[in-house]
Amino acid sequence: GSAQESYDQILKTLQKENFSSKAMKESGLFVETAKGYIDRFRNRIIFPIHNHTGKVTAFAGRAINPDDKAKYMNSPETPIYIKSKLLYGLWKTKQNIVHEKSVIIVEGYMDFLKLYQAGINNVVAISGTSFTEGHAAQIKRLCNKAYLLYDGDDAGKKAAIRAGYISLKFGIAPKIVEIPDG
Repeated sequence: GSAQESYDQILKTLQKENFSSKAMKESGLFVETAKGYIDRFRNRIIFPIHNHTGKVTAFAGRAINPDDKAKYMNSPETPIYIKSKLLYGLWKTKQNIVHEKSVIIVEGYMDFLKLYQAGINNVVAISGTSFTEGHAAQIKRLCNKAYLLYDGDDAGKKAAIRAGYISLKFGIAPKIVEIPDG
């Protein structure tokens, strides 16, 4: 989906639907400013983030304008969205992971979507956080082998190594896929 460049489109829509102020504040869809609340996601391509059962619990937005300072923006953690416990796409790919007896772990939404569209369906993304013990525990329930397909830059290599150590701690055999830089 997409979010318009409006500061209050979502706010006005939810106010018409009589959502409580508390629910709206806890939703992560708004940012508090000196002038009041404004929509968090503006002028962005929107990715819904589903929990393991397929329910939407958060959103991510990729800037449409290349000059935007923040390329990606994620929902903040909320009572129903805890980044360290959620793997992007897992709700859609968990059966394939079990069938393949392995998972490919990538860093972002677009990485996930490109692989999934290409027919590689045993994939998940960590999306906006580092690989955690909570992620490893979820993967361990499905398989014992993980391919860490992170970016080829120094930060990606370091993150893959760290994820490998966490995987080992949970009895998951990690394999780091080396991507050429660039």
